[in-house]
Amino acid sequence: MAALQGIIPLIQVGNMRESLDYYCEVLGFALEEVWPEAEDPRWARVSRGGAQFLLTMDLGTSDRPFIAEKGNGVVFYIPCEDLGALYEEFSSKGAIIVQEPVPFGGRWQFTVADINGYVLTFSEPFGRAE
Repeated sequence: MAALQGIIPLIQVGNMRESLDYYCEVLGFALEEVWPEAEDPRWARVSRGGAQFLLTMDLGTSDRPFIAEKGNGVVFYIPCEDLGALYEEFSSKGAIIVQEPVPFGGRWQFTVADINGYVLTFSEPFGRAE
């Protein structure tokens, strides 16, 4: 059986430059790749530690309802160490905090939104019991 190597969500964004600024400047992701060129990218890959996202321009070309409601019902869970420090970092940089740190499922977590309406929950690693 073929081994899977992870998952990298591809998310549609309305403004690539503003989205890259938010992910890189506010959330601390590094810009890894862009296409076709850095001045006017239509696609980009960002990473921070083991977390990665692909960003692509929303071209408005699909008439499918599930595309029109992008991100609806999806939460990206990102396990991390030192959740308190990460929360302070994001708060100080103006991240869109939608849930303060709370205990949930035996772990502490907090949630931010990006400027496109996607929801990212940062959580203590799975497998920890309170």
